Amino acid sequence: MNLASFDIFDTVLLRRCGKPGNIFYLLAQKLYPGDAAKREAFIWWRRQAEGRVARHIKGRETSIADIYTDAGVAQFDDYTHAQLIDAEKEIEADNLTANPAVKSIIEKCRKEGKTICFISDMYLDSEFLAQILKREGCLAGNEKVYVSCEEGARKSTGALFDKVRNYINPTQWEHYGDHLVSDVKRAKEKGIRATLIDSAFTESEKHIADNCKQHGYELSCLAGLQRVARITNGHNAYSTLAADFVAPAYIPYVQFVLEKAKELGIKRLYFLSRDSYILQKIAEQMQGGYPGIELKYLFVSRKALLLPYLQEPTAAKFLAVHDKQTLVGKYVKELLNSLGTSSAELKERFSTEFEYSRITNKQQEADFLNKIFGEKSYFCNHLKKIATEKRDFLNAYFAQEGLFDNSEKAMVDVGWLGTTRLMINSILHEEKCKNTIFFYYGVRGDVLDSSHGVFYNYFTPQELSTELTTMVENYFSASPYPSTTGYRSEKGKVVPTFKEGESVKSNRIIEANIATSTYIASKISHTPTQTSDLLRSWCKRATGTMLALKHHDIDLSPLCDAEFFDGKPFVKILSTKELLNIMLLGGRCTAFDKASVRLTTGRLFGPVWRICRVTGKIRRFIYLKFKAK
Repeated sequence: MNLASFDIFDTVLLRRCGKPGNIFYLLAQKLYPGDAAKREAFIWWRRQAEGRVARHIKGRETSIADIYTDAGVAQFDDYTHAQLIDAEKEIEADNLTANPAVKSIIEKCRKEGKTICFISDMYLDSEFLAQILKREGCLAGNEKVYVSCEEGARKSTGALFDKVRNYINPTQWEHYGDHLVSDVKRAKEKGIRATLIDSAFTESEKHIADNCKQHGYELSCLAGLQRVARITNGHNAYSTLAADFVAPAYIPYVQFVLEKAKELGIKRLYFLSRDSYILQKIAEQMQGGYPGIELKYLFVSRKALLLPYLQEPTAAKFLAVHDKQTLVGKYVKELLNSLGTSSAELKERFSTEFEYSRITNKQQEADFLNKIFGEKSYFCNHLKKIATEKRDFLNAYFAQEGLFDNSEKAMVDVGWLGTTRLMINSILHEEKCKNTIFFYYGVRGDVLDSSHGVFYNYFTPQELSTELTTMVENYFSASPYPSTTGYRSEKGKVVPTFKEGESVKSNRIIEANIATSTYIASKISHTPTQTSDLLRSWCKRATGTMLALKHHDIDLSPLCDAEFFDGKPFVKILSTKELLNIMLLGGRCTAFDKASVRLTTGRLFGPVWRICRVTGKIRRFIYLKFKAK
């Protein structure tokens, strides 16, 4: 008879709260929700009780009933021993979930006709564990559960394997477990074929869980939730980046938006495409706590808004929506494309030409603006006609989506400058509607002021870095929708249009980010202890770890699948020439060079990046001494 045995905790079943000791924290919260001193006393007692009881018990293993006979339990006499045991089992049951990869192995072994059993060094009884295993679809029929507290023997010594062999007498035996000693070394010593199951915390998750004096238990529970989300949603590089970085970056922001919206009496939140798609999906999981707020997805983009915004076209309005209110540095081709025309059309239809392909000074800027918006511009009247047509479609779409009604509403975006806010509120003002509030993940130091509409930002400019904004824009906010280019009528509705050849599509980045973030958000939304301060601390620790790139177990290969950013690959493996260019000359090869260097150099990243910093200081010294004069 062939036997397949499985360790239970951290192999077949995972605790959403992470470390076993966090069960005691959650139990204390349940028992004494309004008494912090009693909670601390209970946690301290429960952490010590098992070891204390084990030292006094001779000839058998400790059970949960034994633990609650410890003398220290008398200080919690507002509950009976039975009530305390039942409460602890309830917390365990609520936190346990199946590891899908191991569940698949169990099902495969079962189909192959192997006998299945479950083995654990544990103080909880086999009947309780069997109920959880059945609930999670892991235990079937009369399959047995063997636990140390009932068998008087442990896996960690090998004795529990001997007991099981005597009960079942298998001809072949394979054991699966997560512990190198108890599940692998001891099993092999007993002649059992052993398979190690990887359910360990990543270094990033350990950084969240450990060494944090403030919110220690809470952050440790969040790290446990990250681990479970990562493992249950593929246990690969994509789900790891999503669980360890995307989710903690965005879930706290969404909670901030929902809390602020509730405080301000906002009844409807519009999540702006494309960057806010994932934010809406997270908000949908947390919406139960905010039943009065409607969530809608709004198809807009700077390109789709620009012409409707220019219904009354002027140079001032056009300049207002450009970075630093200037066109210097911009390419004529791109500017004309944003206005729905081209150099060829201007020359053929309006006898207008430009002697430059890129605007390099204020004189050229003035020339461009005069030819497009000046009093003698033949194109300006044409632009007004096209802009009016686009405005009619946009107005119809806005009316359809409820932007012109009197409800209290706000827009949700990632940031950074505020040109979308300027254009939307300008259009609303011209249509005799009140401005809408905006929420931003982050803003630049030169963000457009509140004269273009009130806004609330989660991060200040000082808290953001170029690397973080690049990650947020290009990886964290990956969306299945292409950029909106305009609007059209279809079957009595106004629908968005996309660039020709582009359509709604998904990929591994989007799927992992959405699945993992929504999983974590759904669990957090049912946990009252997840305060805004806690979630902000979680967010900052996670994003700081991502940007430091100091943990070598972070697999950055998914970043290579991200889209190009401003004409550059987001991240790639660098050639020797490109690597030296970055290290010695401070050149730019990708949108996120630091990650590209880390991906290229692996464990040599630390020394290489120190060289980058040193050469950077040298270049700055040379510049200030010789060229800046």
